Amino acid sequence: MEQPIDSISNNLKRIREARNLSLEGLSELSGVSKSMLRQIETGKSNPTIATIWKIANGLKVSFTSLLRRPAVEAKVSSFTGGTPLTSESAHYRLFPLIPFEPEQSFETYYIEIDPGTIFFGEPHEGNVYEYVFVVKGRMEILVDEKAFKIKENEFLQFRADRPHKYRCLGESTARAIMQISYLG
Repeated sequence: MEQPIDSISNNLKRIREARNLSLEGLSELSGVSKSMLRQIETGKSNPTIATIWKIANGLKVSFTSLLRRPAVEAKVSSFTGGTPLTSESAHYRLFPLIPFEPEQSFETYYIEIDPGTIFFGEPHEGNVYEYVFVVKGRMEILVDEKAFKIKENEFLQFRADRPHKYRCLGESTARAIMQISYLG
């Protein structure tokens, strides 16, 4: 999958205009500067994960509603087939796999976290759960500062409406599948 900047640009502009929001209005709702929003909408900036979350929370839409591409009926894809969304340091990589759709109420990602890396997850709004399935390596996930250590072939389920952090444990990159479920 290619980097979804074109999808982010198109979806952001479509959603913003459908709500009759100016860039300034969206800036106030999201905390993202008007100039950055303009750069994202015109495809001149590749936003970080944190920026996309701020925009999604400001618009009160799912993260993947900004990443969504047109649906396909059947397709084989690689977990890491394109350029990932990254944290500022690029030591946390997020590959969108299955976008949110209202009829399925979940979204799925493949994540990679390099050794020594901590990623701070934004709290989600509403009745939202995250499921993190570790497929390689070891991770620690802190939910409200309570630590959960997850190793290969284990998973953690938690309410995602509170602060949470992901940390790679060990000497090699941790890899996991993350599913976010919106229970309405």
